[in-house]
This record gives sequence, structure tokens and C-alpha cells, in this order.
Amino acid sequence: MQIGIGKIIELGLKSIQENTGWKVALPIHVCCMFAGIVIRLIYDRKEGNHDVLYESIDIVGEFSLALFVSMSIITMKLWQLSGLGLALVVLLIAQLVLIVTFCYFLTFRLLGKNYDAAVMAVGHMGFGLGAVPVSMTTMQAVCKKYRYSKLAFFVVPVIGGFISNLTNAVIITKFLDLAKDLHTIWIS
Repeated sequence: MQIGIGKIIELGLKSIQENTGWKVALPIHVCCMFAGIVIRLIYDRKEGNHDVLYESIDIVGEFSLALFVSMSIITMKLWQLSGLGLALVVLLIAQLVLIVTFCYFLTFRLLGKNYDAAVMAVGHMGFGLGAVPVSMTTMQAVCKKYRYSKLAFFVVPVIGGFISNLTNAVIITKFLDLAKDLHTIWIS
């Protein structure tokens, strides 16, 4: 259902884009994420107990995340990076130090210095070291050891996955248009 609604949203946006000349195209996965947010908001407003539904969504989500991470690791061609080993280790250490420092001194403190803030800071660390699946995996690891944080599992995927994809689509499109314009000016 989520993918179908996402496809309808994508087709609607393409129609608007063709009729108005709007140049920003949103990827299909962003439209599907938006559909998922809308569906979840509708179910949260409906009367009744939806625990079984939410539990099944969690099971499918955990399976999909594990499958994605496994496929990502399997398809990495690490031997192609063997000549860059030292540089990659230095970059990794620098990135790790910077993201931990940033998340501890800014993210954790600005979000309220409580358990939800800690889980969101851990998710931010995962996002800073990789992507949304990494942030979800790191938050799941913390929550399995301590307790679940509803707020963190709502905020981090929405900000990290949905809003960052929206802003990336706009920013990348605008920079590509700028590069095309500069290229045209340079050639003429």
C-alpha cells in the first residue's frame, strides 16, 4: 500500500512538474517515505489497539534493515581500496572523533540531555558515520540493551531519511542547474 501511494504521489509531482516547469524531481523512495508517514499518522488517529500491526511493521523493518546491511557489506569491493588503506583509516578515525564530539556536545545537549536525547544522538552518530540504516541499527542496539525510545525512532528516520532526501533533491538539482548554466556561459 505504501509503495502504491508513493507511486501515485510521484506521478502527481511529475504532472505538476510538467505543467509548471518546476525543475526539482523527487526520487520514488522519498514519495514512498512520505506515504508511510501519512499512513502511520492515519493509523495513530484511528481508535483501537494497533499493537499487532506495529509489531509486524517492526518485524518487517528489522528484516529489511538486516537484509540491506548484509547486501551492502557483501557487495563491497574492499580489495579495490587496498592502496588507500592508511588514508581511509586516518579519515575514519577523524570522522569518528568529530561525530562523537559533535553528537555529545551539541546533539545530546540540545535535545534535552535525557534518554531520548541519548538515543537520538546515537542515531545521529550512525547517520554521520554512514546513512539512515546505520543510524537505525545503532539505535536498535542501544534500545535492545536498555529500553525502546518512541521519540528517537520517529525523529531520526524522519529527519535523516525523509527531510534530508527532500533537501538533497532540491540542493542537488539547483547545483546541477548552476553547473549547467556556468558551463553554457564558459563555452559561449
